[in-house]
Amino acid sequence: MISLSIYCSTQTMSVALYKGQILLDIQKKNIEKNKIDNLPLIVEKILNSNNIKSLDRILFCRGPGSYTANRSVKALAQGLSLARNSKLVTLDNFEVYLGNLEYKHDGIIVFFHDFNDKFFIKYFYKEKKRFVDYEQKFYHVEGNNLENTILQKLHENPNTLIISDHKVFINRFNKIDMNTRYLLPNASHLANSFFKGYGIENLDIIYHHTYYK
Repeated sequence: MISLSIYCSTQTMSVALYKGQILLDIQKKNIEKNKIDNLPLIVEKILNSNNIKSLDRILFCRGPGSYTANRSVKALAQGLSLARNSKLVTLDNFEVYLGNLEYKHDGIIVFFHDFNDKFFIKYFYKEKKRFVDYEQKFYHVEGNNLENTILQKLHENPNTLIISDHKVFINRFNKIDMNTRYLLPNASHLANSFFKGYGIENLDIIYHHTYYK
């Protein structure tokens, strides 16, 4: 089974190609001026260089994040799906982190950088071999409120891992002896999370509301 994974963050865009769960190829490019215009070219390059004629599955993120970028990725995936008769599966941007963690902690706090010094945060707890949505909502906070927001949650469950794509805040939490991990996600991390059981066939983009259900 051939799968194509497409991922964009505020920093990078990437495309990964899998046969089963074996990585065949991955292409990455830094995002300049918040634009992902080169993403279709990266997809075309990875498919042509690996002589891929059909795709069984296309994976991508439905947000939260830049609505314009999410909409563009969705349109690209839908076009590929129609052309190659592929199944579409989406993950949210928090789940991309979850499938790349060990199950050593009772809780997980995922936060990642948005634009204009804002961050998305979401809390998860361990249930068997999965991390489950704790509150059925996410937070969208200013950078000057991020640390206090996270520390309040740590009081509820000290055995919690903080994971993020933001080095400055990860280093800050390290200095106060928090369990942390830095991860800059790409299309391979997205696919790993899918292989761990995350993902649904819901194509609805997640908007920047303070919570969703």
